[in-house]
Amino acid sequence: MTGYFRNIFTDASLPAPDRGTLPAQRGNKMDGVNLNSELKQRRVAVVGMGRSGIAAASLLAREGADVLIVDDRQKEIPASLQALGQVRVQLGAWREEDLFSAEWVVLSPGVPLKKLPLKKLESLRIPVVGEMEFAARFLTAPLIAITGTNGKSTTTTLVGEILKGWGWKVFVGGNLGTPLSEAVGSPWDFIVVEVSSFQLETIARFRPRIAALLNITPDHLDRYPDLSSYQKAKWRIFENQSGEDHAIVNGDDPLAVPPFLKGASILFSRTQIPQRGVYLNQGEIVSNIWGEAEPIIRLDALKLKGAHNIENVMAAAAMTLLCGCSVECIRQTLTQFRGLPHRMEMVREAQGVKYINDSKGTNVGAVMKSLEGLTAPVILIAGGKDKEGDFTPLRELVQKKVKRLILLGEAQEKMARCFSMHPALERVDSMAQAVARAAASAESGDIVLLSPGCASFDQFRDYQHRGEVFKQAVAGLPS
Repeated sequence: MTGYFRNIFTDASLPAPDRGTLPAQRGNKMDGVNLNSELKQRRVAVVGMGRSGIAAASLLAREGADVLIVDDRQKEIPASLQALGQVRVQLGAWREEDLFSAEWVVLSPGVPLKKLPLKKLESLRIPVVGEMEFAARFLTAPLIAITGTNGKSTTTTLVGEILKGWGWKVFVGGNLGTPLSEAVGSPWDFIVVEVSSFQLETIARFRPRIAALLNITPDHLDRYPDLSSYQKAKWRIFENQSGEDHAIVNGDDPLAVPPFLKGASILFSRTQIPQRGVYLNQGEIVSNIWGEAEPIIRLDALKLKGAHNIENVMAAAAMTLLCGCSVECIRQTLTQFRGLPHRMEMVREAQGVKYINDSKGTNVGAVMKSLEGLTAPVILIAGGKDKEGDFTPLRELVQKKVKRLILLGEAQEKMARCFSMHPALERVDSMAQAVARAAASAESGDIVLLSPGCASFDQFRDYQHRGEVFKQAVAGLPS
């Protein structure tokens, strides 16, 4: 790795450093507290035995804590937990009193805060923190955190790939799949995490050196009372930043820009040239982060397609430029990166019809972005478990771009009422039936798009399972 670079961790252009020479993360560790001694023999309750809860319990046990992990579901106890003698597991009906003897409570992101006896815990002065907040207090590498309603998985992965291409040792995880607790104990140069609104509900001192908010559209309204509450949860990603930190925000999305920003603002925009940021100019992504305009890549060189992916690329470019990556390194990664499974994933073309898997499109905003990026006639497969979303913003796009609308899952009746004016709407009982009906009505040049706009838990384990079932059905179609 040679050449000169600029980044926010140094005050000047310097030779590109060897791995591990960046300054430590500032502001995430517990001030004046040695966590090893703080946790030794302390009683800690972990609520939720998903992957995050298991990772937190394992970390606590390694640090010498006396750990109780509880979950209201009956599930198999992983061998990794069984091997840790100081971890006790309580499944099924656990009592609130189980928490009152703890000195800390660590909450998995999938467990709503309202499930806990918060007032009683507060009166007993028992802190409640999320797994991400807890893990971040052990870390010293610079932390990059990315949130947003849509695009955060793609952007997080892309940032990680660019940093790795520049030669850094990078942890990539968080809500993306690998819990932050699993980053503890290794010498990382950067920590890059996808952060959900659920995780941000339980932060206290979580402080990213670079924090990005990609966009906000209505989502998870089955968990939040209104859009404003969801928005405020997302804004918390910037809450603990200082003037030494950087905030990356979408200049085209007013909902994504909070009224407070302590970190230096960097905008990305498809419609304007920001004072400092990354923007789109005549089919080319350009940066003026370091002063003069610097071309990064032309859109036709990107493997990622669609308006939403242009925004993802601009945000990723901004973050990695701030970390010192060269434009050449960023461009090389962007020309090779094809995106993630289940997000506008091209499955196959059969008899002139393209089949696209967008199972990760679990809200209205995601479906809108996906449809906006398509020019061919679309047969849309949608539906699933309703998250109390409003489907009416989709009406105009569906009328304009969707030649046939196929609905499945619990939300199909609600969606059918919303799109009752569509001339070709039908309901089906299964994904296999949806794909069969789509194939039967498709003509050469059409696109069959699975973009549900809903959660998957009515018929599937998760969005990945739903996408795999779709791909299996498509694979069975005649060539």
